[in-house]
Amino acid sequence: MPRDAPHPFALFSLVPLNERAFQVLDLPDNSHHVSSFWHEDEHLRGLDVGIHIGSKSRYTLATIGRMGDILVEGSSISRIQCSFEISEINQKEIMLHDRSTNKSTYFFGETAMSFENRHPHRRVVVDNKVNLEFGFGRDAGDLYQFRIVWHGHLKHTPGLEYREDNPRQTRTVLDAPPTVAPSHPVTRIHPPGGLGTIRYSERGKLGNGAFGEVWKAVNVDSGEYLAVKRLKRPILQSRQYVLLKREVESLTGISHRNIIVYRATQWAANDEYLEIFMDVKSGNVLHLIRAGHFTKEPSSVKPFLHQMLQALDYLVSKSIIHRDVKPENILYTSLQEGAYLYQLADFGLANIVGDAQSRVGTGPYMAPELEHSSSLPQTPKMDVWSLFVTLAYAVNGAGFQKKPLHTTALLIQAVQDAANDVVLKPFRDMAIVNPSQRATAGDMLDKIFAGKGRTTEKVARKLVKPAEEVPPEEAVATVRGEESEARK
Repeated sequence: MPRDAPHPFALFSLVPLNERAFQVLDLPDNSHHVSSFWHEDEHLRGLDVGIHIGSKSRYTLATIGRMGDILVEGSSISRIQCSFEISEINQKEIMLHDRSTNKSTYFFGETAMSFENRHPHRRVVVDNKVNLEFGFGRDAGDLYQFRIVWHGHLKHTPGLEYREDNPRQTRTVLDAPPTVAPSHPVTRIHPPGGLGTIRYSERGKLGNGAFGEVWKAVNVDSGEYLAVKRLKRPILQSRQYVLLKREVESLTGISHRNIIVYRATQWAANDEYLEIFMDVKSGNVLHLIRAGHFTKEPSSVKPFLHQMLQALDYLVSKSIIHRDVKPENILYTSLQEGAYLYQLADFGLANIVGDAQSRVGTGPYMAPELEHSSSLPQTPKMDVWSLFVTLAYAVNGAGFQKKPLHTTALLIQAVQDAANDVVLKPFRDMAIVNPSQRATAGDMLDKIFAGKGRTTEKVARKLVKPAEEVPPEEAVATVRGEESEARK
């Protein structure tokens, strides 16, 4: 007798779609896998699949075939026709692996993202949105047909720790799937030829970038998690088009540990969105700030500053101004022993030094020279100012988080107050209002970190009056005075 409900550890059930598939459920050797249940007002019978089956290979949930955990008979069926496996990359996603000798396992229906010949391994992700119907046997793969009915998310992965590997079923190196996709910077707004389309299934919204939404997704062909920045296709030669093109092309040739890697770009199937693929990170710095990371652990400020100064100095070597440095645009990855890897992201506002003129950026993080940007040249030092404001906000220097910042004078006053804070005082050269006297990222790397991680060449720098000694009114007047000089 079948169970009157799916097994408690069943992730999904295989519901037969044709007569031969129904016969599989009636085989005595499969009786302990069969359950009946209600699903969307249908009373169904199916074969339960989950970690309870006890397949000897640690990451295998169940094998199907003439010698499988689920027995399927027939001369056109391989000893192990296919298997449901937990992705070894993240131990969360479920993949179907076609292990048949004649490659006779296929997906069909509206949700199908079946195996593609361009991939060396016939494995694809299955979930409650993609690859819900599959079949196998004969050349067309239609001898046995099943529908996958999900019962819940994979929440029993701790059970993997107690499963042993069967040496007879353990994969060889040649069988193993690639664990890391090749990483190449994007060089143009159109997808490069020959790379193929990245097929993915969404896993949840991560947030909003400067000009688009960012989603967490799983690569259907590898089981790897990616962040997908989806940008609506702009009108050709519009400002949005220029910004979109700039974001992609700003990263041409860029390769630095503290700058996010753009893995690939492609137009969506409906051609309405450009999709930019990046690695998934643990979160952004704003999350750490809200959790009190920098205020509870003042020693965490220097590693953060060091990494971001290296990123900004590297951009200077490429003649790029980011123009939107702020907590939301700095991503982090958790490392061992409580350390973090920080990476600068979101280059939607980036520009080449000499071309930057428009007033851009985000409110409190904008450098004061941007108030009258049409006259004053923009330089990479505006990113240094923005990084200091990020620090001031992160450590709440001199109560920065609660201060009014709606005018340039108020912002300068708050920044200079923060520059006198005991934690931030060593970095006050970043907060000098006059951009010609403000420290560069390279200067600060030399001053605080003995030049470690500097990319640009060292240039002699004139000593200037500390930032906190300049009254806000005088600082604003200085900026406006330079603007008048620029107009002459």
